[in-house]
Amino acid sequence: MPRYPPAVPPIEPPDPALTDGTVVLRPMAATDAADVMRACNDPEIQRFIPIPQPYERDDADAYLERCAQEWAEGTNATFTIRDATDDGFLGSIRLAPTAAGTAGYWVAPWARCRGAARRALRLVSDWGLGPLGMHLVLLEIRDDNLASQRVALDCGFHQVGALDAQDGERHVHGLLFSRTAPDPHEEAP
Repeated sequence: MPRYPPAVPPIEPPDPALTDGTVVLRPMAATDAADVMRACNDPEIQRFIPIPQPYERDDADAYLERCAQEWAEGTNATFTIRDATDDGFLGSIRLAPTAAGTAGYWVAPWARCRGAARRALRLVSDWGLGPLGMHLVLLEIRDDNLASQRVALDCGFHQVGALDAQDGERHVHGLLFSRTAPDPHEEAP
């Protein structure tokens, strides 16, 4: 019988905040509602994420309430991606804290092509695979979302499979990417 690593215990926001000096990740807050609503009305975000269309203020408020509740319960870590210089809103990234954690991210249209997703994914996956003790971080990416696939590959993830899912009325093809924790028994190069 295979042995699986235990689930990660409930998590709390990292202190200090996760940052690389260019972006900073902090828990989503009610004050992010206007930025979330504005970003989630972008056709590219709506193309890849099953969210209400149009995306209204009530949708953003409900999303942020759910994020706060999940942080309080320690069951999901959803961060806002912020510019470390001016605190401008860049997007969102989530990490579900299990032994095989799952992550997901989106970047606001005004923040694309600036490396925000790459920086945030590196920060959150390093946090999960390091201090949180996860053994694996998984990403599910639609097969037609080439930009997210490039982000995953640039951050050390490897494609490990394909997924087929139903998104409402349409059939969606996806790809599964993973990044594993370094083996503690291997010597660093």
